[in-house]
Amino acid sequence: MTAVSETMHSRASRSSRLSVFSRLLGQPKGAVGLLLVAFYVLLAIFGPLLAPIDPLKQDFGATLRSPSAANWFGTDQLGRDIFSRILAGAPTSLGIGVGGVALAFAIGVPLGLAAAWRRGLFDAAVMRGVDVLLSFPDIVLALAIVAILGPSTQNVIVAVGIVAIPVFVRTTRAVALSTIAEPFIDGATALGCRPSRVVLRHVLPNMAGILVTLASLLFASTLLSASGLGFLGVGVQPPAPEWGTMLGESRAYIRTQPFLATFPGLFLAFSALGFNLLGEALRTIYDPMAAKTARRVRRVTKPAVVPADSYKAGHAPASLDALSADKLEVSYIGEKWSIAAVRGIDLRMRPGRTLAVVGESGSGKSTLLRALATLLPPGRAGVTGGHILIGNRNLADLTDAEIRDLRRREIGIVFQDAASALNPVMTIGAQLIEAVTTGTRMSHEEARRRTIELLTDVQISDPAQRLDAYPHQFSGGMKQRIVIAIALAQSPSILLADEPTSALDVTIQQQILTLLREMQHRRGMAMLLVTHDLGLVARYADDVAVMYAGQIVETGTVEAVLGNPLHPYTRALRLSTPRLRNQSGSRYLPAIAGEPPPVGAIRSGCSFASRCERRDGFELCVTDEPALRPFAGRAVACHRVEEPA
Repeated sequence: MTAVSETMHSRASRSSRLSVFSRLLGQPKGAVGLLLVAFYVLLAIFGPLLAPIDPLKQDFGATLRSPSAANWFGTDQLGRDIFSRILAGAPTSLGIGVGGVALAFAIGVPLGLAAAWRRGLFDAAVMRGVDVLLSFPDIVLALAIVAILGPSTQNVIVAVGIVAIPVFVRTTRAVALSTIAEPFIDGATALGCRPSRVVLRHVLPNMAGILVTLASLLFASTLLSASGLGFLGVGVQPPAPEWGTMLGESRAYIRTQPFLATFPGLFLAFSALGFNLLGEALRTIYDPMAAKTARRVRRVTKPAVVPADSYKAGHAPASLDALSADKLEVSYIGEKWSIAAVRGIDLRMRPGRTLAVVGESGSGKSTLLRALATLLPPGRAGVTGGHILIGNRNLADLTDAEIRDLRRREIGIVFQDAASALNPVMTIGAQLIEAVTTGTRMSHEEARRRTIELLTDVQISDPAQRLDAYPHQFSGGMKQRIVIAIALAQSPSILLADEPTSALDVTIQQQILTLLREMQHRRGMAMLLVTHDLGLVARYADDVAVMYAGQIVETGTVEAVLGNPLHPYTRALRLSTPRLRNQSGSRYLPAIAGEPPPVGAIRSGCSFASRCERRDGFELCVTDEPALRPFAGRAVACHRVEEPA
């Protein structure tokens, strides 16, 4: 089976390479560019061997001769054969371009990746350094470097390489930031992968096409910069043949013997043209628009001592909780500001039960889920109050390595958009094997068997043959099943699902939620379901928490909360749910008046007061914030909950 897998993988890789090659040939500029680049590669390899005359041989009796049958491109001021010098100079001239780009790539790409991943002060320092380098014209900066180091072939490579570094840094950082924001990066992080593995295995491969394109485009400019140095006499030193140096030597004879500059100039121009055309064609294929501080924020925990035997309305004792949050506050953090998006949340998740979190967009549901998953964006958000316990472990007390281990063993995450949650350049089998083997010691055969079992569990037909397929070869529903399989790879005790069916049609929604429910019951997991659909909550959840403006305003069992909602916001949400028959006789779907308060601009009093029909004549609603308190078998945050609706 392994041999078959490797054969299929090699065929897929060959097919991908042939596809790029055929697409290049399908574009006129790609075909011309590829032909020119191939010609120059052959010239660099075989040029010195094909030179008919010794390129260093001087003949003062045959100086400055025009092109002839004996000397195809003529001779220079020392009687040397120009054609032979062009052939012999090809490895040096083209090698400077390759060496310069390689140096810029080796330094610029890691710096750009590190800046994108770490952010903060390191990012600012790197980008300010890049801005300084870009403030100098390329040729002036290269001249300054060669003047300091001295003229030589190696120093020319260093000079043109340093000039190209800022371009690689800026491009790599920009593309990496976009890639890091994709859900499949969060998925790899949630598996407990080390940052180095996430960057090298998930971020960098998705940038490969763009970096190859950039390298081919920069090769042309690097080659011309090196030739400019040679023309000014500070590049490759005579008598070694090099096209830019040959152009510099022809300056004194440009009017009387123009052929001295014509032929080296043409070879330089066509080499730059070839690599530019190839780069443009590659950019068309690897279009960036088609793809979609590393330090953790210190958790400033407010004093919030919660007795072990304290009562939380509608929840089980703490000893039975798979996950709990007490007085949890999550804030987005800037240089001089901090905005609380989740405010004072008390939450309990019990094994074998599903807790649904509902509310309008902007209420803080996804921020809460990311905080519980330890996936808040580094440097931009953090837990600024309260604490989160998984089992009996406080997340604020754990090291980075312990958090990675916790993610891997205890938490599974199902993301909203399955297409973005899967790495497009890795096969399904590779992604599943990574999920299974991260942090464990398992043979390839054992890991493969485990991945097949996972695909079987999520009802993917013919799983052994599907392992070598890529995400784009699956339908939306099948992609979501694969995302679920990855989330369950290491048998977590907690499953966090962020609107797992919003991108699917109704029939597939039912299948996915039924599958999640079956897997949860079979494994005894605690599940958190973030959704907008109250109908799904009524059918698949056990408990529900209604969020508004970053707070839970009503929570309890589904039967109690949705059967008889007590908070005005919960009641308005239920009335806004579409029905087959509108009992009011109106043709319009009922909607909640007004808009939710923006994050960071919540006024004193009840956050729902400006939209609540019951606030009139009740001053307390606009002066005091209601606390979540037990009432009628659930917990409600409303001053007037005891009054009949």
